[in-house]
Amino acid sequence: MNDLYSLVNTLEDLLVQEFRTCQTIHQLTKDERSAISKNDLNTLSSIVEQKEVMLDELGQIEDRRRMIVQNLGNEIGISTPSPSIAEIAQRLTNDIGNRINHLREGISALADEIKIMSNGNRALAMIALERIDALQSIILDSVQPALVYDHPGSHSRKNLDTVWDVDQRV
Repeated sequence: MNDLYSLVNTLEDLLVQEFRTCQTIHQLTKDERSAISKNDLNTLSSIVEQKEVMLDELGQIEDRRRMIVQNLGNEIGISTPSPSIAEIAQRLTNDIGNRINHLREGISALADEIKIMSNGNRALAMIALERIDALQSIILDSVQPALVYDHPGSHSRKNLDTVWDVDQRV
């Protein structure tokens, strides 16, 4: 029984850590959107680095959580090879099971919102990159030399109807 209590407390602690990490990632994703909108590349770079650190931390928490869930499932007699948190929460007392279930639902809701916001941020970034490509094309077109030879001082003719090859001289 002492192992069960310890596993349940560890699971709850890990879920709280996971929820807080998701909250941090959620805020960083909001900040990322703001930086993209303002074309603030320095801030965006810093936010992306922070997000990568938080995502690594989240992965480590999830790995520990999976191990605890597996051990807890074995301890309470769940026969499936990889039990879910919802299955475990159903088998625990109402108070502990409800807390674990609320944490699971909160994490899931935050993860869904982060995913939606990240997709929006990616779309905004793609639009910004397309604008940069278009601007670059305009600038390059405006500074490229004419493709025809003109005498110095003469006005170039950019739109030639006919281009004569060496073999097609009249």
